[in-house]
Amino acid sequence: MTRQLTSGAVTDARPVTLVRYRLGVAGETARTVHLIPLPIGSPVGAVTALCGALLRREDLEPVTPGQGMPCMVCVLNHVAGGPSPPPVTTGDTRIDTDPLAATAGYRAWGWPVTLCRDQIRLNLDGDTGALIIPAPLVAEVTAILAMRRCPVPVLAHPYAPEHRILLVAERFGVTLPWPPGVHQVTGTLLLPPTVTPHGPITWIQLPEPDALRFCREIDVLAALRTALNDPPAPH
Repeated sequence: MTRQLTSGAVTDARPVTLVRYRLGVAGETARTVHLIPLPIGSPVGAVTALCGALLRREDLEPVTPGQGMPCMVCVLNHVAGGPSPPPVTTGDTRIDTDPLAATAGYRAWGWPVTLCRDQIRLNLDGDTGALIIPAPLVAEVTAILAMRRCPVPVLAHPYAPEHRILLVAERFGVTLPWPPGVHQVTGTLLLPPTVTPHGPITWIQLPEPDALRFCREIDVLAALRTALNDPPAPH
């Protein structure tokens, strides 16, 4: 699917590709054309549009310029240009204030983030990864990881209200056998205090300064298997 998506790429200072929901996945009014920053990583999982929408790759189709109704928030963010100048990193780790201070805080922790207007984007092309997990599983998984001394940051995203997003380190290098309903996020991920058209992105479990070193992708898979193979006893 990567080749199909990139076939609709738009040449600009911020290279993007144009996508929308496939016919039948969503109603016609919801099939606005979103802009996805390039590169978009793995051909499976989910991607984040410039407006903040979290989109599953299997639900999308490529679009050529001039085709369909554009998402105006995506367009405005694209026209705004590239990332803002890097903030001064002074060790300030405030992550729930204004975007400039939050970006400085993430960078003080060594997180690969960029700031564009008021959007903070975490680069998922390296060792940093993100997983979308159904919300009912997350409490069990995070408790197991805490017992194993692998605390994991957890996000709530307004475009995936029935799921939570876990940030992980040391991606395994190949696609792991994730249980049904668990998806990888590729490309970039928006971080708090970014606000999307559907609401803010928020922390459910706050990250620690070394959070992206504690919890590996394989640790989350092991915790998921434990949770799914050992369901809680009925009341």
